[in-house]
Amino acid sequence: MNNNSVTLYIFKYSALDEKNRQVNDFFIAESLEECRLFLDMIGYKNANVIPLKQGEGVPNLNKKLDMTSIGVEFGNLANYIRYGSSTLESIIRIGKECKSSNKSIYFRLAYFIYKGDSLTNAMKKLGNVIPADIINEISIGEVNNNLSRRLTNIVRKYAKVKKKGFLSKLFKKKEPKEEITLDQVATDNLKGVGSQQATSTKDAIALFPFKYRAIMENGKKTKGFFNAESMEDCKRFLEAQGYTKIVVEPRKQYDIEIILDKKVKVTDLAFDLTQLSTYIKAGIPLVEGVTILAKQARSAASKNAYEKLVYDLLKGYNLSTAMEKQGKAFPKLLISMIKSAEMTGDLPTILDDMSDYYEDIIQTRKAMQSAMTYPVIVLILAIGVLVFMLLELVPQFVTLYETNGASLPGITLAVIEASNFMRKYYVYIILGMIIFIITFFLCYKKIMPFRKTVQLVVMKLPGFGKIVIYNEVYNFTKTFSSLINHGVFITDSMEILSQITNNEIYKEIIAHTMSNLAKGESISNSFKGVWAFPTVAYHMLVTGENTGQLGLMMEKVSQHYQQLHKSLVDQMKSLIEPAMILVVAAIVGVILLSIVTPMFDIYSQIQ
Repeated sequence: MNNNSVTLYIFKYSALDEKNRQVNDFFIAESLEECRLFLDMIGYKNANVIPLKQGEGVPNLNKKLDMTSIGVEFGNLANYIRYGSSTLESIIRIGKECKSSNKSIYFRLAYFIYKGDSLTNAMKKLGNVIPADIINEISIGEVNNNLSRRLTNIVRKYAKVKKKGFLSKLFKKKEPKEEITLDQVATDNLKGVGSQQATSTKDAIALFPFKYRAIMENGKKTKGFFNAESMEDCKRFLEAQGYTKIVVEPRKQYDIEIILDKKVKVTDLAFDLTQLSTYIKAGIPLVEGVTILAKQARSAASKNAYEKLVYDLLKGYNLSTAMEKQGKAFPKLLISMIKSAEMTGDLPTILDDMSDYYEDIIQTRKAMQSAMTYPVIVLILAIGVLVFMLLELVPQFVTLYETNGASLPGITLAVIEASNFMRKYYVYIILGMIIFIITFFLCYKKIMPFRKTVQLVVMKLPGFGKIVIYNEVYNFTKTFSSLINHGVFITDSMEILSQITNNEIYKEIIAHTMSNLAKGESISNSFKGVWAFPTVAYHMLVTGENTGQLGLMMEKVSQHYQQLHKSLVDQMKSLIEPAMILVVAAIVGVILLSIVTPMFDIYSQIQ
């Protein structure tokens, strides 16, 4: 056979592979000696190579690439190249691992690369065996030195087909032959996974769930779950993270991962973003910086999220896309800001700004929690004292009154009736309270009109309502200023703000703003005369629009209302403390008065 002016001959051979299994196949080479040398290079032993005799059946060298397997094969090829293997080493390894009819194609590619061709030219020398669009992607990858990324693009093209084939294996359904499946080892081991599916995102490679056990760098044992393209891919990733003695197996249906909240906490983000910024400024690559965050993560949710980030970054995704792939693990605001940073190339500055932003949010939240802690504790103690007196103390005095025939005033009779009612129906009272709290919580969470009504009532309360309004204004203007100052479009900013706030009144205002913007109106028109947006904030918004300094003005507003919020919380705290003491004193006083008053009647009878 002649290929690009080089005469190639067909040989048949018999050899032992690396696992001492007998291999009988055909191969093409320029000479018998070159064929033997190539087989020796790929690890075959005791090779017996002879020319193909006249009249013997000629193998079909024009058989096209089996597209039902390239999802796994090209995916592994991309990983091998990404982790530092040469193209030749990677192609040979794929050929050895291959369980499909593509094995001979990969070995022929390896031979041409061994002879000095690029992967693109090697594919072209095979004729029409490999589709032109794949060759084109490979060519672009070799020219731009991003071959692994281009191989990943090819795999993405077949990701949906791969996912269908995987489900077919699990549920034993017949599918057309063109659907692709996992490699045979993974398929055999994944039996019994049941209804578990591969996780995938739009325009992404399908990932499959695995369970692992390993030894960390500090010598401690660890175990967990991870989603990867294959078991081998999962193991390589864990090795790259410094884990040793790794055992990876498919995750079974009954394997449960207990992570109550998969979101990365704001308190963790405030510290981690500062660290990541410092690492980048010091010249540490982004992937290594995130790897350090994963190793020192204090919570399971953070560790899980950062490990997934590292995995996707190694796969060629940028930071914002890797975060976005994890759903709600990272705040929408942070993802949008990082997207902006990726366009401007100033990631450390954005990370520092977002760290300051979350730190301010944390301080404001702590101020609210501190103001509410004391009243809640006092209220619980007051209820506890009241229940104890009604259930234990009052019944003892009732016996005393009945024995001595004391006449009981109205206040005492009322307290005794309350005591009798509570003793008789305490189980129903407790159940009723639990049902009420659960119902209220579910209604607040699931029913928007109910949630809006509750928020409206709270925001209209004297004193406390202003605390809520000032907090909402601060959060709105602080976030808005951060988005505007970093180049995020106003319409995109409004969409992000609507997703961040949990206040239905502010969601309505933002929705109205987006509608006005679509009509070409100004932002300030939506806030004019709105009771939930203070007049001072409105005029600052108008000034920012008129002067072209909207971001700066919103930042000033956020600082102003942060201080107002803090002052009002401190005032409310100083007022609530004595008020709660008076409430407790009044409750105890009424019960004691109801107990003591009949005692005077008993005393007069004794006299």
